[in-house]
Amino acid sequence: MAVGAVLALAAAGSAVAAELQEVVVTSTKRTDALSVQEVPAAVTAVNPDTLMAIQAMDLSDVGRLAPNAILHPSATFTGTPNFFIRGIGVSGTTRSLDPAVGVIVDGVYLGYPVGANLNTFDRESIEVYRGPQGTLLGRNVTGGAVVLRTRRPDGQFRVRGDLTIGDYNRLDTSLSIEGALIPGKLAAKIAVTNEQRDGYWEDRNGGSINLAVLNAFNASPGNTQFKNVAYDPIGTGDSGTKPDIDVLVVRPMLHYTPNDSLSITLIGERLRNKSGTANSRNIAAPGAFNPTIRGYTPPSDPYEINHDLRGYADLEVDSVTLEGNLEMGSGVWTAVAGWRDLKYDSSTDFDGSPFALFHFPDNKETQDQVNYELRYADKPIERLSYVVGVSYFDQEFFVGERRVTGLLDRAQVANVQHDALSVFGEADYFVTDKAKLTVGARWTEESKDASFSILGTCALNFSSCTSTPGQNNANLRTGLKDSDVTPKAALTYYWNDDVSTYVSYTRGFRSGALDARAQTVDSFLNSSAAPETVDSYELGIKSLVLDRRLLLNAAVFSMKYDDMQRLALEDCQIGTPGCDTGRVQRLINAAASTIDGVEVELAYVATDRLKFDANFGYIDARYDEFTGFDANGGGYDPATDPAAAKRLKFERVPDFNYMLAGTYTLPLSGGGSLAFRASYDFRDSYFNDALNSPIIEQDGYGLVDASVTYRNADGRLRVMLFGKNLADEDYFDFALVNTLTTQTWGGAPRTWGLRVSYGLE
Repeated sequence: MAVGAVLALAAAGSAVAAELQEVVVTSTKRTDALSVQEVPAAVTAVNPDTLMAIQAMDLSDVGRLAPNAILHPSATFTGTPNFFIRGIGVSGTTRSLDPAVGVIVDGVYLGYPVGANLNTFDRESIEVYRGPQGTLLGRNVTGGAVVLRTRRPDGQFRVRGDLTIGDYNRLDTSLSIEGALIPGKLAAKIAVTNEQRDGYWEDRNGGSINLAVLNAFNASPGNTQFKNVAYDPIGTGDSGTKPDIDVLVVRPMLHYTPNDSLSITLIGERLRNKSGTANSRNIAAPGAFNPTIRGYTPPSDPYEINHDLRGYADLEVDSVTLEGNLEMGSGVWTAVAGWRDLKYDSSTDFDGSPFALFHFPDNKETQDQVNYELRYADKPIERLSYVVGVSYFDQEFFVGERRVTGLLDRAQVANVQHDALSVFGEADYFVTDKAKLTVGARWTEESKDASFSILGTCALNFSSCTSTPGQNNANLRTGLKDSDVTPKAALTYYWNDDVSTYVSYTRGFRSGALDARAQTVDSFLNSSAAPETVDSYELGIKSLVLDRRLLLNAAVFSMKYDDMQRLALEDCQIGTPGCDTGRVQRLINAAASTIDGVEVELAYVATDRLKFDANFGYIDARYDEFTGFDANGGGYDPATDPAAAKRLKFERVPDFNYMLAGTYTLPLSGGGSLAFRASYDFRDSYFNDALNSPIIEQDGYGLVDASVTYRNADGRLRVMLFGKNLADEDYFDFALVNTLTTQTWGGAPRTWGLRVSYGLE
């Protein structure tokens, strides 16, 4: 595996090689490995050298290398992604909403978002596919897919060690040992990593509270739910940092090759993540809803917070993956089986203030999933290669969610059973020596069944749920069943060995959804949105020219995004339960849109010592229709709001983004080298909510990273001094405004570290 725009280092590691190397990807599932340059799709592939160069801790860091990929972490839940690719993603953490960007690990699709923002430890490659993947990559996704492959043992004895120290008491240690148990037949490996770091935000119990304002608020007439709520006086209560990092991964592996035709790989993993809860940085600014109405003014330091709930997070994931490959004649049978068991307990101060305005205390979640895939790949003649297969996915999850909102302390639970069966196939046929036709399709049938208890009907420890007056029944049940066929067609023309162009059409769908965070009986029973669909048209060029010194890949695309699943208002009959005004909020297919864009990836070896990398992405995402949405927050008007909603911009989608990087390698007299790298990653401004609230708009920002790396003569020892966000840019990953509070989450200040890596072969 190599990286799409990654340079090849000279054998002695002393200088940049004179040419770029082609990239091999595995996600095409063909008998012969394909390079990125041969795949008629936009894909960025990353290898371990690049992961180290950018100091990637998890998939969020990898997103910087791919244009139009915004791989942000979730606001409030440890290890949970909110990934967007080409403007399509899911903004939020409702567990019953399928991700629009799939994460696939060693052939296993991760169906539950918690824990899916994986770390990069011991990965052989990470591939980022942009656009809908309707044929090969597990369950269908509409935005794209992130595909990870773990490093396999090959029977050679190797020891790899890695140590990183840095500010905020960072200490990361990794060790992998591999070798042959039965020479030539059975290889084994065990890899362990532990990541430790203090949080970037410190709770010093700061800010100020004006007691006169607080007392006046508590004495005023009106809703009493948020009056006289508990709070920590300034200067008291727990203190510490958020979110701390505390991650342990243990990954044993066996690779069995009894003969030249059969290989079996068994991968186990134990993940324990106790990284703490999110920072919830409160904003006091004109136009913001914030606790200043209670006399509280947050600290002015952007990296200081004041919470009254310390919180915790405890994520445990056990997984086993079994992969077998059997060569028969010209073809290969491949079977993949995956099992994953997840348990997640968390407690979060959501409002980011010393008041108990909105807390998620002592939540509990569990998930079990199994995946099976059987496929056959063949190349019966030189002009034709194909793959056909069948896959099955099944998961069951439980979410117990407790909410403290002012003086109310209530709980709800949801149980969801979800399965999907798919049959797929894809073929490449060279119509002429220069023209290749790719066709494929996938048939999928999915079903979801859910039981749900409305907020306020369950015991606070989720041990039982009962009916209560005014809430109708606890343990409500509903379900849905969908099926669809998603085709793919592409034509690639190879102008010569170094330049090709392609045109493609791909359809993807995201299955129907239930609202497992509904607040009313009606919203749960009648929120059964049908599947979303995306039809993508793409024209691309892939080139490796100037004696293989310049890689230039580009794509333009247009996507029709229909039946978008959104919370919106539907008409209802006044007098029926939950319908007081003639409209009720439900999860429905409320919108349609068109998304156009451009992507460019470039790598250039200027000299034997100097190399440049760059990427650029542009997105024009616009609604074609958006019904039932209160576009100004002042009450829905069917005469004006649909037109106003059409003018809204997509949330969490910048218009353009780009990355520039340069690497200069200086040979040393002893045979080693010093590599100097600097990069600049820019994201244009974007809104953080569907209403496009200006108070939580993220301004455009750029991150400057730099490093210097020493490699010894044989390349086994590397010592890197690195800095990230050297300009100390203030930014955030997500923000929220509501009637209680306004806050931001995420982002990172200037950091530095020293990393020592050693691999003995």
